[in-house]
Amino acid sequence: MPDFQSCQRKQIIYDAFALVDLYIKNGDKIFDVPLWKKIQTINGIIDEKYDAAPIESCLDEYFEDIKLSELLKPCLITAYDIRRRSTHFFGQHDYAKKGDGYDFYVKDVCRATSAAPTYFEAALIKSISGVSYPLVDGGVFANNPTLCAYSEVRNAKGFPTAKDMFIVSIGTGSENKEYDYDKAKGWGAVGWIRPVIDIMMSGNSETTHYHLTKMFLAGGNQNNYTRLQPASLGNANPDMDDARAENIQALIEVGIETAQNCDDELDRIVGILMEGEDKIEF
Repeated sequence: MPDFQSCQRKQIIYDAFALVDLYIKNGDKIFDVPLWKKIQTINGIIDEKYDAAPIESCLDEYFEDIKLSELLKPCLITAYDIRRRSTHFFGQHDYAKKGDGYDFYVKDVCRATSAAPTYFEAALIKSISGVSYPLVDGGVFANNPTLCAYSEVRNAKGFPTAKDMFIVSIGTGSENKEYDYDKAKGWGAVGWIRPVIDIMMSGNSETTHYHLTKMFLAGGNQNNYTRLQPASLGNANPDMDDARAENIQALIEVGIETAQNCDDELDRIVGILMEGEDKIEF
């Protein structure tokens, strides 16, 4: 059992190192594909690539029966409801505190927001009141959820504007694949499936950064928004399911290098955060 937890009931905190360890220790189990699974799904072409049991077991171990409403800090977590065909936002600070109909177990929220299409089957989870929701990863519409966070805070108590906020957006790095025109011009529906998903997700993230940069710049508050993003992934494979020990080590090195390259900006961020307590109320 992990030596850290994150709820008011148990008053133990998850720190960043522990969250990194969650992936390091469990990544190879979560993204393990037995030979029979590869054959059965034709390596993920006709069914999801990975069995959900390992990730569900991991989430159950780490989060037990902690509820969204019990988290210590305000949060906004994205998912998409494939039955209702609508975005679904999990919020500790607002929705979850309205009652059991808006509250969920944290392990189910994590399962829903990580249900990446083609990787894991859609998550069928229930609110504390017992209502079912079939959900997939919120990255399908908000691969960079910073604009969602801005809108949420904009509607907080007192309706703060950009001059009252300080946003730190942290990217995971990207290696945008180039697509050859001579090949792409002949693609049909099958040929475009993977490229269009890749383009939509990276384009979504880039558009969000563009909008926020312009929004903060318009009021002269450009120093209130910053995005930290690795300049390069180096030797790391960007595929999120590559949990090989050597790839995890390469990703750790990317993180260390990025922190070193952003040293001055990180010092500025820490300085701002230490100036005083958060004054925004939800």
